[in-house]
Amino acid sequence: MTTMPGTLVAIDGVNGAAVDTTARTLAREHRKERAAVSAWDASGIFGELMVAEEDAGLPSARTLILLYAADLAFRLRWEVKPALDQGRLVVVAPYVNTAIAFGRAAGLDAKSLREMFSFAPLPDQSRIVETAASRSLSDRTGFVEFASDQLLGAKSKAVRRELVIRAARTLKTISVLKKRG
Repeated sequence: MTTMPGTLVAIDGVNGAAVDTTARTLAREHRKERAAVSAWDASGIFGELMVAEEDAGLPSARTLILLYAADLAFRLRWEVKPALDQGRLVVVAPYVNTAIAFGRAAGLDAKSLREMFSFAPLPDQSRIVETAASRSLSDRTGFVEFASDQLLGAKSKAVRRELVIRAARTLKTISVLKKRG
């Protein structure tokens, strides 16, 4: 990918509300750079999944990751790259490491996950939000929270919670993205 004049900041984590708050706070702190936030599901693909008929069945972990990759490609094409080309600071929340951590926690191969997201540009900065996932349904707004609920459906809360905990642990240990520069 060609060098972009703006600054790309990746925010990753398993608590969607905390990731969103961190991204929006950072953007406010950088108003002078006309900072923008690109949030997951900008394409609306996950909103469509939420309203799918029950007989459509539950998606697999691989399907959820592929949908995330499609949504990220949409965000990069229509939100991130144009803002970076204008020299703006763009906060992408969540970015690649969140999806890879979820995929690994769900049992997908690390190498194939890295390859799947190889289209994404390296960020200039990367931050991990270590806040645990919310237990309150109304606060469960992030990709990992959503994907865990979709993947496991009506199964036990304890199983969903364990998947989210594994994703959080994995996120702390992976170093998939290096910085640009």
